[in-house]
Amino acid sequence: MNISVAIFKEKKEKDFRIIILPSGRSKIGLGQYKDYGIISYLNKKDSEKIGEFIFWALSESDNEKIEDEVNVQWCKKYFNRSSDLKVVSEYNNIGFKLFENKYTIYLKMKDGRGYSPFKDENGNMVEYTFPEKPTALELGTKVMEMFEYKERYDGLIE
Repeated sequence: MNISVAIFKEKKEKDFRIIILPSGRSKIGLGQYKDYGIISYLNKKDSEKIGEFIFWALSESDNEKIEDEVNVQWCKKYFNRSSDLKVVSEYNNIGFKLFENKYTIYLKMKDGRGYSPFKDENGNMVEYTFPEKPTALELGTKVMEMFEYKERYDGLIE
């Protein structure tokens, strides 16, 4: 089984928004976010709750075709922004996937009006595969560490 969750964090140090979206399949079989998710204003100290929300989204993710999807632009549906470019300019993104019983998180970067895998200065993807299923605290902590790494890389925090 190959299922994934998208995790977005506003590029702010305090009072930031986190959006966690489960996924399914489009009518032609491509990965697609479902029409619902979790929007929260948790802080770094709430890592366990963030991990719990990510696991909830993972439990909602599947390989089923999404029927009767809402016809609203992605940027408005989840972020209340007027364009995809505003979303990718204002939010960092981490993917979380479960594939062959391996739990992996991977950092993404702005790529035009979307996201692509983030590569460090050596050209390596920034990802982490847990040796076993993580606890909610371990998952939430690692996700927040990756967001912090990206914000330091971008010069948003010191």
